[in-house]
Amino acid sequence: MQAANRAETLQAKINWLLLGSALQQKIGLSELQNFLTELQKEISDIASLPVPSENLILSVISKCGLNDWNLAQQAAGIVWSVGRFARARENRLDLWAKNHPPSVLWQQSSEIFYMGKSNPLRPKVLGFLFRLSFLSNIGEGVLPPLPNFAGTRRWLIQSGIYNSEQSPKEKLRDANSLYKELFPQKPPLACHALQFFAEPVDENTYFCQKIFPCNLCPVGDFCKWAR
Repeated sequence: MQAANRAETLQAKINWLLLGSALQQKIGLSELQNFLTELQKEISDIASLPVPSENLILSVISKCGLNDWNLAQQAAGIVWSVGRFARARENRLDLWAKNHPPSVLWQQSSEIFYMGKSNPLRPKVLGFLFRLSFLSNIGEGVLPPLPNFAGTRRWLIQSGIYNSEQSPKEKLRDANSLYKELFPQKPPLACHALQFFAEPVDENTYFCQKIFPCNLCPVGDFCKWAR
């Protein structure tokens, strides 16, 4: 969300949001944020032409110390794919989001290979749709379930109620039940808070604390690290 919020236009914000969702794989949230921040210094809108060179993207990866990231060699292709996806919709993903129901956004977002075609639950698409709801009206219709983020799993593990034997669908169901229990007034805010839960920035700070001050966090009353 930080990279998206720095973009100048709503359509560029959604482009960056989509890219961040596609790249979120085996990388810390603070590392991903740092990479997107550095990439924004070189590219204002990833849908703009000419497309950024592979060497430029690889140099940003190296600068951020992410050479061992499992998507390092695919990152340029993902950037190009997301840019192409936006250009195919005249770089107006804001209108695309406004004029289609969530089911269509779900289906079309899956055209991007790294949005999770190998997983029937499409967790990256879920994450994108959830984050998009903070930026733009996403059309009429029923939203898909809130995503089961890594932070949510950390919360469940530390609470002693995570069941690794469950199917992905059962884990998604339990995550959505957890959001409702922790913050029944607005479960998406609990989901947003837990997205970043216990993601270390350094030995004294967690990434979630950069998003919500502990005294304002919607799940702070249930957190052992709340200050």
